[in-house]
Amino acid sequence: MNVFRPIKSSSTQKSQGCCYRFILILFFCLFPSISFSLSFEEYAPPIASYNIEVKLDTENKKLLGKEILTFRNTSAKNVDTLFLHLYPNAFQSDTTTFMKESLFPDRIKKKEEYRGYIEIKKINVGCGHDLTKEKIIDETIMRLPLRKPLPPQDIISLEIEFVVKLPQILVRMGYSGKNFMIGQWFPKMAVLEEEGCWNAHQYHANSEFFADFGTYDVSITLPLEYVVGATGYLQEERINPDSTKTMVYHAEDVHDFAWVADPDYLISKRMVDGIELLFLYQPEHKKKVKRIMDAAEFALNYYNSAFGNYHYKKFVIADARIGFGGGAMEYPMFITISPSGLSTDKIKLDEMVVFHEIAHQWWYGMVASNEFEEAWLDEGFAVYSERKALEEKFGKTANLMNLWGIKIGDKDLAKLGYLLDPQSDITVKNSWEFQDFLSYRANVYYKASLLLETLENVLGEEEMRKLLRKYFQKYKFKHPKTEDFIQLATEISGALHRTVQGGEDLNPFFSQILFGTGVCDYEVASIENTPLKKEDKQQIYQSKILLKRLGEIKIPVEVLIEMEDGDKIKKTWDGKERWHKLELETKSKIKSTTIDPENKIVLDIDVNNNSLTKKSQDSVILKLGSRYLFWMETFVQWITSF
Repeated sequence: MNVFRPIKSSSTQKSQGCCYRFILILFFCLFPSISFSLSFEEYAPPIASYNIEVKLDTENKKLLGKEILTFRNTSAKNVDTLFLHLYPNAFQSDTTTFMKESLFPDRIKKKEEYRGYIEIKKINVGCGHDLTKEKIIDETIMRLPLRKPLPPQDIISLEIEFVVKLPQILVRMGYSGKNFMIGQWFPKMAVLEEEGCWNAHQYHANSEFFADFGTYDVSITLPLEYVVGATGYLQEERINPDSTKTMVYHAEDVHDFAWVADPDYLISKRMVDGIELLFLYQPEHKKKVKRIMDAAEFALNYYNSAFGNYHYKKFVIADARIGFGGGAMEYPMFITISPSGLSTDKIKLDEMVVFHEIAHQWWYGMVASNEFEEAWLDEGFAVYSERKALEEKFGKTANLMNLWGIKIGDKDLAKLGYLLDPQSDITVKNSWEFQDFLSYRANVYYKASLLLETLENVLGEEEMRKLLRKYFQKYKFKHPKTEDFIQLATEISGALHRTVQGGEDLNPFFSQILFGTGVCDYEVASIENTPLKKEDKQQIYQSKILLKRLGEIKIPVEVLIEMEDGDKIKKTWDGKERWHKLELETKSKIKSTTIDPENKIVLDIDVNNNSLTKKSQDSVILKLGSRYLFWMETFVQWITSF
């Protein structure tokens, strides 16, 4: 259904066509559930919708495109300027914001093939007003002043002609040999917030994306031999006289459209609970097909059960070439991966990546939080979800690696990843404001996931699942913010309210972790057993235990005291003061004391000091083991950076 195609005819017919098209656009914006499938299921009201015709020039590495962008002003104010993202311009020189912040700033200087850009050839608004000369381009942001303000709830239609020069891929977009990864490639409307302000940032190296939901109709023309995987549903495939073909896709309730093309792709298909699962793979990875498909099927089923149903009827996995910077990325209905040569029955790297990227379909894809400014709501949730899936399938320990006596679980990876840089930055901040990539990753991925794990340990697994299901159901298609999650957790998690904060407001629990740079570190500093005089021939001991809070985060903790005669005593400490003494009169000496004996507070940066035995054993081996895991994590992080 090519609703937005321009009508080429006489001026009278053109005017009628514009009016007819406007009526159709308005109809579909007001009644989006009727626009394609007559479905009355939950949907995302379309704000920015696209009809795109694009031709892939494989010889010159270019995209030749035309798009009709329809945008509805959902704010309460008149809009006199539109803001659009031009992401390909991140690669136009070594001086762009993206390249200066990237890990490879000199690539473009050394090799012209790494240069890419988008050129805006023409912009018409409404029924023919040419605004091409009015455009103002600043790297990856284009401002378009309007001749007349756009009132609240009104709709505007832009017709844009553009050319993209694809770079040899550095990250997320470009080509490698005959393989094309086409992501963030078209002029894309920025998000207009409720109060009338534009959320339009430059493309930064640490930052990913944020966009409104809409309907996409995309026609891709390319050489006959190319195999395509894309967001959306294939509606039509036409063979053209010039040895090309045109593939027409349609997608609703999505906020982006990405695709891959490669003449060497082979396709594996499987139905998973009504979802068509497709894996486009390179011939050299044929032996990986069953493993990847099994992992994807498990993830889709597990996340459906844990969080709520996947909204779409199709899911695509595309195999990026070795060293291909488009690997391990998420897009609506579509992910890319690079199967690891290190994955074996003992190392679950492929499963970890598949579980992580598919988890994004819930938090990035359907909930759609702002990755520019609050990336933890996507990446932290995805790491947590990945961990839950790995634990469900492979057990709670050694679910990532069990080789040569080395056992590493996904939780260990997160803990050690957090320790790479636990204190440079707060977690909730603009993605480009972190000190560097390591700090960004330590906070947004790992610390955030450990926060969610701590919540689960305090609430209980079932209560945590209820919280996340409620969060997904309430905020699906709604772009929630950090305060929305905190408020929901406060509302429905009475047990957490009582247990973690002792009856106080829940917000301090989150604020310390998300908006502070302090760490959590509790220590059993000393144990003293002093004999008192005997009573009725029974020896009595005056026992003292010194507990210390070495970090800044204050969380109530449980304390387990074990006696030499086998008795156990449980105490609690609110953890607020820097130190606390427990004094007991007992009939037996204290053998050991442990803070947080069930390891609920996974944010604690040093569990070695959480317990102390009176006859303390040398902990050198333990510390060396931790250091060994640290370097193993660093190694694993580099080979699975996604």
